[in-house]
Amino acid sequence: MAARTLTFWDVDTQVDFMLPTGKLYVPGAEKLIPNLRRLMQAAQQQRILVISSADCHAEDDEEFRLYPPHCLAGTPGQQKLPETLLPHRFTIPNRPTPLPAQLTDYQQIILEKAHFDVFTNPNCQALLQQLGREREFVLFGVVTEICVAYAVRGLRERGYPVRLARDATQGLDEAKAQSLFAEILTAGGKLVTTEEVLRSASEQK
Repeated sequence: MAARTLTFWDVDTQVDFMLPTGKLYVPGAEKLIPNLRRLMQAAQQQRILVISSADCHAEDDEEFRLYPPHCLAGTPGQQKLPETLLPHRFTIPNRPTPLPAQLTDYQQIILEKAHFDVFTNPNCQALLQQLGREREFVLFGVVTEICVAYAVRGLRERGYPVRLARDATQGLDEAKAQSLFAEILTAGGKLVTTEEVLRSASEQK
């Protein structure tokens, strides 16, 4: 069997979640920034594709029944941290959109969403189909037991192996985060460190 192509999946590393000044700050998330920077630098150097999800809300989105308004389209809080952006990127909006014929020409693909689950973006399945089946995803970002969990489960349901970089993710509920870790291991996935991911990245051909 051919080796799978290592691909990074960066979950919601946006100002409103990651920084203490953010509208829906995840306590401790800013401590991830050094590892996020290292992961993105490795991706750029080793030509590893990064798929990034990003909340992009309208003022009347349903999610605001549960949480205060955050990541409103076009606001500073909706922006991704500069440490998590690569120069040559393509943004896929949360509406049916024709995809470029060669998405892998880009370093980073940003999937906008208005729900916890990135797979509610109507282009997500077409994106994965274009990228092909022989990929293994390394996930990192926030929130561990919410949006990261949806991404993990969505990829697993579609048959992709997953690794979760524990020291590059941050949760709100430790018990629920631990439950996700156990779920990943039970399903044959892996919990890894940033250092382990960087070693794998250096071996990527």
